[in-house]
Amino acid sequence: MQHPTSVQRAWSRNLAVNRVLLEHLTPEMLAATTPGGGFTVAEHLAHMVGVVRHWGLRLGPEHLASIPDLAEEKDGYWTIETDLDRIRSIHERTAAAAVAAAVGHPDGSADSPHADGDAYLIHMLVHDAHHRGQILLALKTGGHALPDEELMWVPWRS
Repeated sequence: MQHPTSVQRAWSRNLAVNRVLLEHLTPEMLAATTPGGGFTVAEHLAHMVGVVRHWGLRLGPEHLASIPDLAEEKDGYWTIETDLDRIRSIHERTAAAAVAAAVGHPDGSADSPHADGDAYLIHMLVHDAHHRGQILLALKTGGHALPDEELMWVPWRS
């Protein structure tokens, strides 16, 4: 068995931080909106999965094709998933499939703009961090409690 690369370990820690945030959320928090007319928390979470799927499908479609989106468009209207158990489950499945795509295509693919599997994971990690910040801003400005800051940092210090 191959040992995880430093990028794969960083992706795993990113997932651990996402877990802390996802476990903190309540159904009421999903409606909190980023100031200035931005996404709701639920929309941020759906977007995070959607972007990992979008770029991962271009890298290694066999790994991400079976994972559902958290947003569905029908007749010009979007429905965003608000079942926290389903959101958590799909985030876990998406994160695992992203690693499988990166490992399965270490040199990238002709369909992917990422130079290699590590570049894909790094891009997704930075993207997740951006949206976690947006989610925290939505929670804070919406008057909701934030996750324990120490718990959010613990995975990066291990």
